[in-house]
Amino acid sequence: MRFVVNKLPKSQIELKFEVSAEEFEKFIEKATQDLGKDLEIQGFRKGKAPKEIIEKSLGIEKILNTAAQKAIEENYLKAILEKQIESISPPQIEISKLAKGNPLEFKAKIQVLPEIELPDYKEIVSKIKKRKIEVTEEEIERLKEQKERMEKERQRNEILEKIAENSRMEIPEILIEQEKKRMLENLKRGVSQVLRISFEDYLAKLNKTEKEMLDSFIQEAEKRIKTSLVLKEIGKREKIEVSPEEIETEIKKISIERPGIENQLAKEQLKEYTKEVLRNEKSFQLLENFLQK
Repeated sequence: MRFVVNKLPKSQIELKFEVSAEEFEKFIEKATQDLGKDLEIQGFRKGKAPKEIIEKSLGIEKILNTAAQKAIEENYLKAILEKQIESISPPQIEISKLAKGNPLEFKAKIQVLPEIELPDYKEIVSKIKKRKIEVTEEEIERLKEQKERMEKERQRNEILEKIAENSRMEIPEILIEQEKKRMLENLKRGVSQVLRISFEDYLAKLNKTEKEMLDSFIQEAEKRIKTSLVLKEIGKREKIEVSPEEIETEIKKISIERPGIENQLAKEQLKEYTKEVLRNEKSFQLLENFLQK
């Protein structure tokens, strides 16, 4: 096999091949054997017909095309490895000569990584100055507030979890089922908004059914219901009340932070939701008074 490499514009190269007639004849013989293996010809056992009979039965064109395909694959790969060519596209093959008793000639055009001329990058880097990092009081305060919010949330979760661990209750099955369904709907929204794929595709990637996903929520659903019921019961025990004025003030605040919430929830529902949020907050504040100083 002989080949030459020609550079083309736009990071392309063309390889021109010539596979000698003798070398190509080996590919023809191999193709004839392979194609004849499953051939049933009257008067011969399956796969045992002579080469001339197989050629006559299949047609020389089919055999030549099969031989050429194999010869092209092998010789193209050899050339790429020999010249260490980094191809970034499949080859575009063009056969220019294909006939029995003749050399096989073909061309392969491929896209390759571009040649890159680098400047004196060490000198360039040496001229770049490091800038001193300065943090403003405002940035420090924002970071502090963020960390305080995170710690407050962690602390409240720990408070509820420890109380719930030491509480006894029989959780109604209906509450667990409702929470599981709520968790599933939240997951569906998250998959759609964040991953931008359908929930069916998401389940397929995980190799799970919707029921299996729903059932996997049971422990977390029980935990959420238990902590929610604990907080509600503490509010009752401590006789925590929320005034109508507090509810109205909070609704105005929520409406500014979440425009359109009044359209999503009926007025009475919004009042009940707000009342629950405020009662929970007061319950947490009461519990936080007992934290170690």
